[in-house]
Amino acid sequence: MPLRSDEFSECLHSLSPQATVRAICQIGAAETVEDAWREGTTALQQFGFERVNYGFTRYRVGVGIGDPDDAFFLSTHSPEAVRAFHQSGAYLRSADFRWVRENSGACSWGWAHAERAAGRLSASECKVMDQLGSGRRRAGYTVSFPVTQPRSKGAMGMAAQHGVSQGDVDAHWAQHGESLMAIAQTLHLKLSQMPLDVSGARLTTRQREILELLADGKSLRDICEITALSRSAIEKHLRRAREALAVETTAHAVAKVSFLNQLFVQG
Repeated sequence: MPLRSDEFSECLHSLSPQATVRAICQIGAAETVEDAWREGTTALQQFGFERVNYGFTRYRVGVGIGDPDDAFFLSTHSPEAVRAFHQSGAYLRSADFRWVRENSGACSWGWAHAERAAGRLSASECKVMDQLGSGRRRAGYTVSFPVTQPRSKGAMGMAAQHGVSQGDVDAHWAQHGESLMAIAQTLHLKLSQMPLDVSGARLTTRQREILELLADGKSLRDICEITALSRSAIEKHLRRAREALAVETTAHAVAKVSFLNQLFVQG
């Protein structure tokens, strides 16, 4: 059942600075992506946002995110809904995505409506807004994280419960925005430094082992001795690794998995 405004305020009245510190510590102590995501989304839920989407890429090109297979997405929504949203490509033409590209910080979901009313959205942005509008029945905020590397970009969308107005969420953000940003930024920094499980970098254990040995400075002859594999077998693994990574050279393969924090990881 949708929350009334007074119920939304009541369920958040007990928030404290200690809750923020505790959430940051728990996110920082997480050892896996799953643990970090669970701790972060649990904290954001306690602060009133029950749905969270997160995206990060190290392969941003121009105004786009590059190959979607090289981007990292997490969501509390169903995988099918997230996949359909990103595969449609409509979000790339949305006003929200433009704001993320051009800004860092937090943006109320009321911004796009205000910009449209002022005549500052393009025709394509208005079209996408109409297409996605029926699906956005919640109020919320978008966070665009600062660019720490030239081709990287991360963003997060946070939605409140059904029935909560954008005005109530804006008032809530005015009071707790610093805590929410601290949690969101800690979660982003934690996730971006962990192995990024993207569909464009799925390797076998053997393929990863050989790339790690190359990254460690080992020659093919060394790798033959270490793995007890023939040179032709090693070259076959490397060829398949290049195909899986969609790269042309072995050096690029090593660089890509390193860039995605997938070298020398446990498990």
